[in-house]
Amino acid sequence: MLAWSWPQILAFSAAVFASYDVLDCVIARATAGASKLPMGNSKHLDHLDRLDRAFITFNRLTSIPFAYHCVSWVRTSESMRWELAELSPISALASLIAMFVAYDSAYCLWHRLLHMRGLYALVHKHHHRQTVPTRGLYDAINVHPVEFVVGEYLHLGVAMAIPAHAATYMAFFALLGVLTGLNHTRNDVHVPPLFSVRWHDMHHRMPQCNFGQYTVGIDWLCGSFKNA
Repeated sequence: MLAWSWPQILAFSAAVFASYDVLDCVIARATAGASKLPMGNSKHLDHLDRLDRAFITFNRLTSIPFAYHCVSWVRTSESMRWELAELSPISALASLIAMFVAYDSAYCLWHRLLHMRGLYALVHKHHHRQTVPTRGLYDAINVHPVEFVVGEYLHLGVAMAIPAHAATYMAFFALLGVLTGLNHTRNDVHVPPLFSVRWHDMHHRMPQCNFGQYTVGIDWLCGSFKNA
């Protein structure tokens, strides 16, 4: 664990809490020229009620210990590689792809479990009230806290299981925020065949398809992939 003073803890906490607003602004500016996906007949959730705001605030707060655990692990792990000589573009890309595939392989199982009748009503139904997400990270984290915490720490578990350079882990955690936010903007951004906002957007409109968060390989293998 890291030995931080109270001023350092407060500054870190404030930075993590504010990072959602900062990242949303960055995503909005970076994709300002992208076309918007059509809403079709789906109805947008215009008003966020007290429970929505409570979940969003709580999940932002739980991001603070999660971010601390990520930083603590990267900084203190004895097997962590820091030398630039040990970092190559090919190995970094291979490790990133492996992390995203491993994450979505596990997340698909968790996501399918959340769609089981009992758990869906108790946990996941709240997130699916928004059938056409537009608010970026705010719609992304408008989920039941149980769902949010499991999803967050699943990222860390996957990172810890796959050997990589420290810079690769940092890129992985940064990309998580960017791609999660993009998935809930309706900005038609896609990097074929690796990523497309259309895939997760389709899941919000048709909940029995595209269970992966970032990729669709597992959905394709399981027959649950539906292209927009």
